[in-house]
Amino acid sequence: MPNLNIRKVLGNNIKFYRLKMGLSQEELAEILGTTPIYLSVLENGKRNMRIDYIAHIANCLDIKVKELFVERKVIKNARRPRKKKK
Repeated sequence: MPNLNIRKVLGNNIKFYRLKMGLSQEELAEILGTTPIYLSVLENGKRNMRIDYIAHIANCLDIKVKELFVERKVIKNARRPRKKKK
């Protein structure tokens, strides 16, 4: 895997599974107990993650940790509209 940026792979997979579950960044951030801004930073591969936090993300996405390390086509401009608060 030449020039593999593991942070980008992890971030892309977080985004992939978030969208697969039909969640916005705000919704997944709430589930994770973090902020949408921090989740965005992770999805864009700009921060390192502790292995226990990677496991927490996988658990919240209901997937195995190894699924977050699979190379996939890069997801771009995948914004989901925010849900209106009641």
